[in-house]
Amino acid sequence: MLSGNLRDLPFPSLLQALVGKTGVLELWHLENGARYTLYLKRGEIRCLEGEQGFLDKDAAKRVLKDLFTAREGAFEFAPKEDYRTPCRPAFRWPVERVVRSLNLRLTREKIRETLESLF
Repeated sequence: MLSGNLRDLPFPSLLQALVGKTGVLELWHLENGARYTLYLKRGEIRCLEGEQGFLDKDAAKRVLKDLFTAREGAFEFAPKEDYRTPCRPAFRWPVERVVRSLNLRLTREKIRETLESLF
């Protein structure tokens, strides 16, 4: 079991630590008051659940982007050996690719914001 706060272990580092893992990652007490559950299997994000139920791909991408920049929130990862993720169909997003993609996207946005503020 892995637990803590995003102020001590930011979400990008937390996700990186879960590469190749299978289990359930719960996040709560986030800055926006939301609560989410990520289901991972063999290093893939299979689905993301919010307070209103499972998120579709577009909503899940927005939430992951928000989590990537979150500075506050508790988390707990519970490893599971063999379990069926509760969603159908599963996203099957490799954690490593999600981390790289979000890092790249956020870097581009920061560069764009910096350039816009200069001109």
